[in-house]
Amino acid sequence: MDKYIVLTNKDTFQTVVDGTGLEPIETYHFYFFNDLKAKYTIAKVLDDSIKIKLYENYEGKEYINEIRVKFFESFPTIESAREELEEIVKASGNSKDSKFSKLVKSNNAAS
Repeated sequence: MDKYIVLTNKDTFQTVVDGTGLEPIETYHFYFFNDLKAKYTIAKVLDDSIKIKLYENYEGKEYINEIRVKFFESFPTIESAREELEEIVKASGNSKDSKFSKLVKSNNAAS
């Protein structure tokens, strides 16, 4: 059974995948007032045993965590992962119809 996850990258928070356990499928850029606020990548899980590195820069300190992919919310189809991404955008107080924010699919799928 296929499994997909949504990875988030922001200025202070980066997800990095080492190895070949994930296949990036689609990347979206989220803009608010024309400023890039986040990049979201939908990735197919190829190996349930991989770890995803999370880099965070908070108040001048850097933190690195390795989280097993099994702890990420997963979705059985790419369509359900896209629906989750839409919910993330809505939860941030924005919508597809907003003139202040937009979610744009990138030509390159990269985590």
